[in-house]
Amino acid sequence: MKTVCLYYSRTGRTESIMKKMADMLDADLFEYTDGKDRSGAKGYIGSCIDSYRKLPEVKIIGDEPDWDKYSRVIVAMPVWAEAPCVVGKAFLKQYSSRFRGELHLVVTHMSKADYGKAIAKAYGYSSVRPESYLSLQTKNHDCGVEIRDFVRKLEK
Repeated sequence: MKTVCLYYSRTGRTESIMKKMADMLDADLFEYTDGKDRSGAKGYIGSCIDSYRKLPEVKIIGDEPDWDKYSRVIVAMPVWAEAPCVVGKAFLKQYSSRFRGELHLVVTHMSKADYGKAIAKAYGYSSVRPESYLSLQTKNHDCGVEIRDFVRKLEK
């Protein structure tokens, strides 16, 4: 099963996780963005505010994947203001109709809470219902075990 992993990362945490996951799955890796600088404290506050605004236009950095060659798509995004980030929701809305095969979601966050409810909100932005999701707490925590367990479930 050929897999493509796509991610948005404001701080680099989601990027790091998806690089590990893509490596474990021998998957192709792509980054998507809305092109807005969201770094630092100012970027964090602006990102939280943007969570309640109109979805931005997003794009995949570099060439767009050849969707027909992937039977599994994994989309990752951070949680902002208790919901999947606006960039991730916009990505699902713009691109999910192009996905072939299974969709799996990964959300990263600083809280110890499971963001299953937040992920369920993302379902409304996707034209494809996700098969599964992974909620990863990243603050002062090595996510290696959770990533390996998720990958094992996908490979079954």
